[in-house]
Amino acid sequence: MKKNKVVRYCFVLFLSAVFCLSACSFLRSDGQNLLEQAKTDYNAGVSYSRAGDYANAAYYLKQAEAVLSDIDTHSHTKDSSFIIEYERLLGQTWFYLGNTYESEMLYDIAGQYYHKSIPLLQQGKNDILLACAYRDIARTMAIGGVSKDSVLRYFSFAEQYAHKADNNMLVKDISAYRYQLCYPDSIQERLKICLDLATRYGAHARYSEIVELLLEQHSTDSAAFYLSRLQPADSSYAYWFEQTYAYLNSKVLYQRGMTGKAYNALLDLYDRKIDELQRDAGARTYALALHYDVAREQHAAEEARREKQWQRTISLVLVLVLTLVVALLFVLWRYWQHRRREQSTALQTLKEKYSQQLGLALERLKQKVNLTKEIELQRMRGNEPEFPKWLQTYRDEQLTLSKESLDELIASVDAALDGAISRLRSDYPALTESDMQFAILTIIGVSDSDMGILLNVRKQTIYHRRQIVRRHISADILDIDSWLREYALRL
Repeated sequence: MKKNKVVRYCFVLFLSAVFCLSACSFLRSDGQNLLEQAKTDYNAGVSYSRAGDYANAAYYLKQAEAVLSDIDTHSHTKDSSFIIEYERLLGQTWFYLGNTYESEMLYDIAGQYYHKSIPLLQQGKNDILLACAYRDIARTMAIGGVSKDSVLRYFSFAEQYAHKADNNMLVKDISAYRYQLCYPDSIQERLKICLDLATRYGAHARYSEIVELLLEQHSTDSAAFYLSRLQPADSSYAYWFEQTYAYLNSKVLYQRGMTGKAYNALLDLYDRKIDELQRDAGARTYALALHYDVAREQHAAEEARREKQWQRTISLVLVLVLTLVVALLFVLWRYWQHRRREQSTALQTLKEKYSQQLGLALERLKQKVNLTKEIELQRMRGNEPEFPKWLQTYRDEQLTLSKESLDELIASVDAALDGAISRLRSDYPALTESDMQFAILTIIGVSDSDMGILLNVRKQTIYHRRQIVRRHISADILDIDSWLREYALRL
């Protein structure tokens, strides 16, 4: 019995384990799909940001941020590689959102994103992006008019991570910004660092700052020399270089005394700027309409994705409920079988208990029959045998179950069947004591012949008793014996 229970519980635990593994696999695959979608939006946003299209950059980076926020990280706590990838991507998304908003001159918002990205970048040990984040925080703080000491403190953090990453170009870039924003009068130091960045590390954008510094020192020829080196290293920034070159060239011409040429250069730059703004207005109008359609499609796709995720969650819950119901039904079925076996064993024990008394009654009946035959034989021979005294009083003797034995039998069966006999008396009060005796002996499986001996009645009487019990319970019952056994074993 104990072995069967162990097997049953092991089976239930196995089903639970299979369900849990299935649920974890489902959640893991769903999280991986969301992470891949966020990577796609992130890459698109970074590409637009480097091309100077900050509206599209902000749109896709915000999309990536929204997708990452939908990922349930609690379901992936045991998958360390997934958590690391998730935190790395979220930190970089916040960092580039800061770059985008800084380029749009929304410095407060940019600073908030930089601050949010730092803890995740520290967990990912991305020293280069950490140095850039602290540098950009210091820049936004300086532009926002924060105290010089606070700005210098963040520049110091940026330099520490740049040194840790062993990136000399980044160290010098941070120093150039520190001198520019905190020590604007340190022209020679700035000039030296910018020349080093431009000539040694190929930071061509620094040539514009070199030209500005040389013009402040009235070194016009040197400024013109370095202005000629202001060439784009990346085609995505070509337009910025062109505009910057035109503006600085007008300043050089002015310092050389060519006021007319400087004025014409500025007018040309102004006209191109006006045309650019007009084109940009038309492009932005078209882009707004396009973005509206894209946003609408994105919203519909997001709603469909959430609906699909909701359906998958409902399916998962239904599978869980179904598994629990099946496990519960299995346990109840095993318990019902166990109870049926216990009751059958109890009935068999009761039958064996009273089989000894039945055997004694059968033996004395057989003795009576044999002795009667012998007396009849002697009479046929003309002899008059003397009847034994016990035989003369045989009809008065009770070979049947005594009332005490019957009461004991009723109590034993009632206990073995969880009060089934008491329920039978309560449900059908028309049953008499004789009916109950018949019912008890039928329930424990006593045959009609054995029942007649135990009750000291004829077989015909047993048949009539059966019909009486059937009428007292229900005349619609065809097989009262089977009905009584089923009733007794009913839990």
